[in-house]
Amino acid sequence: MKNQPTLVIMAAGAARRYGGLKQLAPVGPSGEAIMEYSIHDAQRAGFGKVVLVVRREFESAFCEKFVDRASTSIDIALAYQEPNAFVPAGYQGAERVKPWGTAHAVLCAKPEVAGPFAVINADDFYGQSAFAAIGGFLGTLSPSDSSSAAMVGYALDNTLSDHGTVNRGVCEVDADGQLVNIVERFNIGRANSAAQFELDGAVQPLPLDTVVSMNLWGYPTSMMSYLAERFDTFLAAKPDPAKEYELPTVTKQLMADGALTVRVLPTGEQWCGMTYQDDLPIAQARVAELVGAGVYPGSLW
Repeated sequence: MKNQPTLVIMAAGAARRYGGLKQLAPVGPSGEAIMEYSIHDAQRAGFGKVVLVVRREFESAFCEKFVDRASTSIDIALAYQEPNAFVPAGYQGAERVKPWGTAHAVLCAKPEVAGPFAVINADDFYGQSAFAAIGGFLGTLSPSDSSSAAMVGYALDNTLSDHGTVNRGVCEVDADGQLVNIVERFNIGRANSAAQFELDGAVQPLPLDTVVSMNLWGYPTSMMSYLAERFDTFLAAKPDPAKEYELPTVTKQLMADGALTVRVLPTGEQWCGMTYQDDLPIAQARVAELVGAGVYPGSLW
């Protein structure tokens, strides 16, 4: 019998470049947010539960927007990402005034996750086939498998914004489809028939078919224990208060230690997201196109 994995949605970001609570921006014809389409796609892909990681002060906004309605179709739990979550009592490091990053966000969902799980950003549209791929991987994962993970790999060309630069995890993939390395590149933008980014003050080219991560990961149950252990190690090093505990970094560490292997599941899906205010009408047009084609109903819930 197939597993019913859990979907963890990271929705506690501050959205500085967007300038508002972009996680709830209306993109669907009935006012649905992007993450509602992710939940819909995940349910169709065999997921049995959603854990929404939010800031406690925004709980009522999320519940009023869609959680109360969507929870009639799938089990939805809330988890809260706060600076002191999972920080050991008596921790003597520098005071942290905001949460610790994406790996910390996932760790905050630990009490609500009992099996294999996927992780996504709240403000990215991933596409139906991407969820089918990660759901298929997790659904057949053996309960005793503590080392097999996956990520959905997108072509860079399908993930760029027309309204500014973006940051992407650039992936190195071997001939067997396994992730070898992932490096965060910043301020990536189009440049004629290619893309480019800046590194140490110099412009570097980047082919448009480069495989990139959009933070759609799939992990075995053991990943939550790994995240807790590594967070203790991270804090023991007394990090600078601006340093973040990031999911790709922890994943790379576990790969280097032989604790995880990560299969890259390629997709031809077209990303759209909410990095900038000007991205909203593009996301709305994309969803309208998919609704018109019958991929999604006019009202999800």
